[in-house]
Amino acid sequence: MDNKLNDNNRKTILACRYCPMCRHVCSSEFISYRESDTPRGRAILLYNIYEGGKQYEHDTIDSIYNCFLCGCCLSWCQGYEEGGYNIPELIKFARRDIVCQGLEPQAIKDLKEVIIEKGSIYEINKSDSITYDIDEKQAEVLYYLGTDVNFKNKEIAKSTISILKKSGIDFTILKDESDSGKILDLLGYRQDAQKLATVLYNRIKNTGCKLIITSDPLAYDAFKNDYSEYGLKFLPEIEVMHVSEFLCELAECKKIKFKNSSGRVAVVDSEYIGRYNQIFDAPRKLVEMIPGTELVELQWSKNEMLATGESAFYFSNPNKNIGKELGKKLLKLANDIKVDTLITLSAIAKNNIREAHPNCIEVIDVAEFIAKLMV
Repeated sequence: MDNKLNDNNRKTILACRYCPMCRHVCSSEFISYRESDTPRGRAILLYNIYEGGKQYEHDTIDSIYNCFLCGCCLSWCQGYEEGGYNIPELIKFARRDIVCQGLEPQAIKDLKEVIIEKGSIYEINKSDSITYDIDEKQAEVLYYLGTDVNFKNKEIAKSTISILKKSGIDFTILKDESDSGKILDLLGYRQDAQKLATVLYNRIKNTGCKLIITSDPLAYDAFKNDYSEYGLKFLPEIEVMHVSEFLCELAECKKIKFKNSSGRVAVVDSEYIGRYNQIFDAPRKLVEMIPGTELVELQWSKNEMLATGESAFYFSNPNKNIGKELGKKLLKLANDIKVDTLITLSAIAKNNIREAHPNCIEVIDVAEFIAKLMV
């Protein structure tokens, strides 16, 4: 790998090392309260390496991997649109360089091996996944579950499948679904990620599908953005949609109808569906089509949303439960405006909020919410 900074990464380092303006929204700093875990702190550390000639040290590497890549810094950056200052892209570059030098933490190496061996980040056998024994076929619609739904949140898959069947959609699911490679890419293993992506890409093409719908924001972002960088292009032959987009289209076309509901409902936006791909309207339109439901907004939502933890895979302090800490922050926003139901757009968001306080309010994935209200 070429470990030289490109112009955009150099501009980010030079600008961000002097700027504290996004410090207050940095998700990792909120947990560690360390300056080195802020965007500015990381820019200073990387300036010392790439402009000052220093070598990577243990604490610097931890700081780079402590970043959740949530993009909160981008939403609060006055210079992002004008100057292109992009801390998440800089962090991904630094991780690839760390991996190239063989300096990644042992926990990251272990996570890579689990992904390659098990097909997910979890120590769960493939035979326990929902897709292990499924019948794969040719179809114009492919439902791609993603790691968390396939291995841990089977209720989300069951709800989505139920909606597809009730709507008369002819669809298929990949037998023993392959990993998208997105997590490996985010950890710095780009070549390994590309290998997994190529396998999955070829499997998807072989189904003959014209549309991929997915419950997984990370996979969505990989399909829409990463795969083209690998030379694997879906468009224009194959369209990619998040489940919330697809359900919104079904509802607008009157292919699904709803019974009356009630209560105050808020959408928890997704880093990788929302901030990185600007999909905010579809889940809200969907909620607004349900009679009796009052859609309300969290204090921090849409582009200024807080992190749900979709790419928070590592934290150097083993005593901190990352997901629970992030979930607490989101749950407080919901309680502040007296929400009855939080609709999540990723399994990770659902799990993190429920772990923070499992019996406080209803926390439910968008597909589960729609499935229970379909006529």
